Amino acid sequence: MQVVLAGDIIGSQKNQPDDYLKIIEPILKVHSKNGMYQIYRGDSFQVWMDSPEQGLLTCLKLKTALRKTGMLDVRIAIGVGDVQVIDNDIAKSSGNALTQSGELLDSLKNKEQNIMVRSGNPLDYYMNTALKIALIYMDDWTENAAAILYEVYKNPTITQQEMGDKLGIKQATASRRLDRAHYKETDALLHLFKQYYKDVSHGSIN
Repeated sequence: MQVVLAGDIIGSQKNQPDDYLKIIEPILKVHSKNGMYQIYRGDSFQVWMDSPEQGLLTCLKLKTALRKTGMLDVRIAIGVGDVQVIDNDIAKSSGNALTQSGELLDSLKNKEQNIMVRSGNPLDYYMNTALKIALIYMDDWTENAAAILYEVYKNPTITQQEMGDKLGIKQATASRRLDRAHYKETDALLHLFKQYYKDVSHGSIN
C-alpha cells in the first residue's frame, strides 16, 4: 500500500508564493519517492511518499514549518492505496492513493478538518477521529510551539539542550514549550498512524 499526500496552503493569498514554496519544496523533495511530487495552481501540492508510514510525520513537518512563520498553515489529505506510475511523473500517474487524496482534499474545507486520511478501510473513521481531536490544539500551535516541534520532526535525535541552543532559549524553556505544544500526545498520534497504516496494509479489518 502506498501513501500520497495532497495539500494546499492556508493563507497563500496573503503571502508571496516564494514565502511558502521555499518552505514546502525541500520537505516534499526529501520525502518523495523517486522525486515524484508536484506543486500546482501555485499553492497546491501532491507527493508520493517514499516511506508510507511517515505520511503523518511529513504532514506535521509541513504544518510546523508553515505555522512557525505566523502567517501560514496547511490542509492535507492522506490517500492510502495503490499507485500506477506513468513516465515517472506524478501528474500522469494513476491509482486510488492518488484519487483518494485528491478527492478528499477537495472536501476538507467543508469538513472543517485540516488533516484526514482515506483508504476505504473502516479504520479510517478511528484515525480521522483521533486526528480531529488532536487538531483542536494543533491548529492553535503558536509560532514558538511550531518552531520547536519543527526542530524535533526535522531531527528526531535532537536533545532539548540542542533545541534551546538552536532557538536561542534555555533548555528549561525548550522543555516547557514542548509540553505546551502537546509533544507527547502528538508523538502518540504519530505511533497510532504507523499502526493504522500497518493494519490497513495488511487488511486487518475489511
